[in-house]
Amino acid sequence: DAAAFSPRDTAEDVVFGGRMWLSNGYYHGHILTRDLWWSVDGALWTKVLDNTPYDGYSEMTVFDGKMWAVKGSVWNSTDGVHWTRVLEKTPFGVRGYGETLVHGGKIWQLGSGKDVWNTTDGVHWACVCREAPYGERSAGAVVSYAGKLWVMGGTMKVPNIPPEKGYKGNTTFNDVWCSTDGAQWTRVVEHAPWTPRQWFIAKEYAGEIWIVGGYDNVNSANLGDVWRTKDGRTWQAFVSEPVFSPRHEPTLYVFDNSLWVVAGNSWPVKNDVWRLTLPATGR
Repeated sequence: DAAAFSPRDTAEDVVFGGRMWLSNGYYHGHILTRDLWWSVDGALWTKVLDNTPYDGYSEMTVFDGKMWAVKGSVWNSTDGVHWTRVLEKTPFGVRGYGETLVHGGKIWQLGSGKDVWNTTDGVHWACVCREAPYGERSAGAVVSYAGKLWVMGGTMKVPNIPPEKGYKGNTTFNDVWCSTDGAQWTRVVEHAPWTPRQWFIAKEYAGEIWIVGGYDNVNSANLGDVWRTKDGRTWQAFVSEPVFSPRHEPTLYVFDNSLWVVAGNSWPVKNDVWRLTLPATGR
């Protein structure tokens, strides 16, 4: 119910060395917490650093036997304690609510803006797409699944008609896009059955894409629903009891044959930890 780390949202996840790592986080009042924690069971958490050297809110991933932190600069580490800066300034600059992930043997940066970038070493980045057809959006869900990159939902700074109740200058989406190469994109479905949303997370678990929570900007409300799909087109709601409170910007892990939902913003922010393990016959 209350982990050792402070309540937060927008904390970054990475699974490395048989551990779940939790990096940084937001607290009310735009307070950035720069710490780094790890756990093997979700209950006991160990603090590694009070003040991480990489950029705040850096996106985290695992590549080439190292943990990577990518934002305005690029850092990596083999132990989470000692970090090396390998690139002082990324060509795409500081992005908010995007995603760094590994796909096809490369590190990718996408989901914040309409451009798509990748690298094989963290130093030399290539822009493989300047203007993706899903447009200038952010705060969607991004995942690598079935040999493709997927971008889902999110928001654009364009007023909707009628205006959405939350951030009135924004329009949120519930569409699904995919690409095998990051350059050519296909819209799989324009309106998925889940509510248009931003600040939600996607992971591959048990052979499917799962999305969790988010923020319903149309009604200015947090979401606590969970959906899964095998093809991005046909979605099934996953209902369980008990379940975590509605929240946006949770931290998700796939670890130890389970899907984990950690922290997030339920107004207020939380520091709870939830675990879902599907039986083998239920997958």
